[in-house]
Amino acid sequence: MRPWIILLLNCILLLPVSGTRAMAREALVEKDIDDELMMRYLAPEDSLRRRAAEYLLEGLPLQWHYDVSKLEETGAKVKVMDCEVIDADYLAENIEYAFKAWELPWARDLSFEEFCWYLLPYKMGNEAPERWRAAVWEEFAWVRERSDASTDATEVCRWIDDDVNSWYTVNLDYNYPADAGYLKAKEIRQGTCQGASLMVLYPLRALGVAATYDYVPHWGNRNGRHNWNALYDHGYLRTFNGPDRNPGEHKVEFIGVGRMYFRRPKIYRKDYLSGGAVDVTAEYVPAVDISVPIRGARKGSVHLTVFDNANWRSVCEGERSGGRAEFESMVREIAYLPVVTEDGRGRPFGPPLVVDRRGRVRTFRPGLRRHRVALTAKYPEDESNRIFPGEHYELFYWGGRWKSLGMQTAADTVLIYDRVPRGALLWLRNLDKGIQERIFIYEKGRQVWY
Repeated sequence: MRPWIILLLNCILLLPVSGTRAMAREALVEKDIDDELMMRYLAPEDSLRRRAAEYLLEGLPLQWHYDVSKLEETGAKVKVMDCEVIDADYLAENIEYAFKAWELPWARDLSFEEFCWYLLPYKMGNEAPERWRAAVWEEFAWVRERSDASTDATEVCRWIDDDVNSWYTVNLDYNYPADAGYLKAKEIRQGTCQGASLMVLYPLRALGVAATYDYVPHWGNRNGRHNWNALYDHGYLRTFNGPDRNPGEHKVEFIGVGRMYFRRPKIYRKDYLSGGAVDVTAEYVPAVDISVPIRGARKGSVHLTVFDNANWRSVCEGERSGGRAEFESMVREIAYLPVVTEDGRGRPFGPPLVVDRRGRVRTFRPGLRRHRVALTAKYPEDESNRIFPGEHYELFYWGGRWKSLGMQTAADTVLIYDRVPRGALLWLRNLDKGIQERIFIYEKGRQVWY
């Protein structure tokens, strides 16, 4: 079996194409949404509401969703810009209820900028717009009635989380084919971790709790991605997995079933104003900027990718500057491959690299000198990834692409390979079974995993 060498790129920002944005702005002008909304806030006492309206209008041309009727009837994903289906009344209602939430005891200390970021947006992802504010405000009236019991946003978050957890089920085998709004979530009453983390933001924001949706686009040292919520309370960031894990009960970086930590190469936060996400890695972990020389790649966007057990996947898009690719806030001790993409295709423009604990960049280049390696596993997650006699294996090294060093049938619990290039990044595959396989280097007589 040959290894896959496709360079897959995650869509990090999820921004509409420029032509779609232009069409959205035309619809905004044609429906006169902006003028009609701003005319409501001309009085001096409405100055903050006017600024809130400006905020919503600024991000509106970037907001889109899938046509729900077509999605549910035929499965077709037809993109619709939000400004084609909402009007000034919708946005004004959203503004009024957001200001009501800001007046609640646990929200009063939020600045206007924090209010705009955490409470004001009318949507959480790319769900179809719903008139959810009034419905959620009334559904959770009991929270407002208990405002004398606590002014602590963390405590209020727990109340709401526990309530939602009583009727919403996190089901990894069920996935509504698009982001679901709160009213749709009440109808289907289940969803994946991603759906749950988005859904729980509706009652939180409706009740003045400053919460976000944060995510890792791909783990840095294993397959898969992760998402969670974050609560801001008096300047502290408290992570949780709504609705089944309350603030303080959830670890963003955790140990798997074996011995490996799940490492986060980048962390992003969904953001209304940009229509996509913003980089918040440095809020969670120490991070460093990486500068990589660009060789033979005059055009195309530059990315850092991580290995997912089979392919390289993008976790960050960088900037070109003077013949180099600049990447901000990257996490240490994760193997990255620099990739340039053009016309939807990706190719490496440098060797794999890792930033050590001291912030020094180390590259993995196959040397001319060769050595013998003794391999005892293809992955350190659990005992099933050890070497088993009678099973078939193939070892690869990275030299611009994955190159085979030959297949073997294991005679023992250790595989011996001679003439392996020193300094190379390696990948051992079991050709008979399993998908858990990790890249590594071999130094000082042992496998070092990435």
